Amino acid sequence: MHGMSEGARSTAARLLAALEAISNSRDGLTVAEFARALGRDKSIASRQLRPLVDLGVLERGPDGRHRLGWRLFTLAARAGDQRLLLLAPPVMRRLSDLSGERVHLSVLHGREVLTILSESSRQMIEAVDWVGRTAPVHCTSSGRVLLFDHRDDDVRCLLGDERLAVRSSAAPATAEDFLRRLCEARKLGYALVDGEFDVDLVAAAAPVRDFSGRIVASINVSAPAYRLKERLWHTGRQVASAAAHLSKAISSQADH
Repeated sequence: MHGMSEGARSTAARLLAALEAISNSRDGLTVAEFARALGRDKSIASRQLRPLVDLGVLERGPDGRHRLGWRLFTLAARAGDQRLLLLAPPVMRRLSDLSGERVHLSVLHGREVLTILSESSRQMIEAVDWVGRTAPVHCTSSGRVLLFDHRDDDVRCLLGDERLAVRSSAAPATAEDFLRRLCEARKLGYALVDGEFDVDLVAAAAPVRDFSGRIVASINVSAPAYRLKERLWHTGRQVASAAAHLSKAISSQADH
């Protein structure tokens, strides 16, 4: 291989091994787990992880676990792994046509939900286009489904012991309150939120999974309560169907 020294190749190999170890873990890795996975000393593993967190390639959660960061996702997308971003828009447009409302595609970003794609409806009054913006994980339908596979203790760690900041009396005020609502949403397979983030908005969301079954994003429909509230349960089923369709499409593409 021309143009790359042995040292550079070794550094690149260590970086790739680190990213693969983190990506293969369902819930992320602590420093100790990371060290064991790669057969390295804990202090060396810690020094290797720290700059990756500083650069945003990895994210270190309140539980001390390291997960792939949003910056890595954007780099991967630019490098050509664009299955989600390429396959989502037509599914979102179809869902927007069916529901008559704006559709969002969001990912988990720490304690917040980050919207990465949005499909507008034909309504004159609709929910705000949130692309590039974040919202609290505890009072949004997308936040709820993005935490479907998290263990309850990890959710408690993420939200903390303090009372949650709320914009509406309808929102969960504590981690335990949130967990009760999360449990109900898990049973449904999708989440419905009524006036939690904004008293005048309702929303429905469902998880999008990759070929391994890992949740990679959420699809969500949100709209003014006066227009969507009476058909929110029906919209929830539509969103769940769209998310399942997108998940299947992502998995099918990965098999080729």
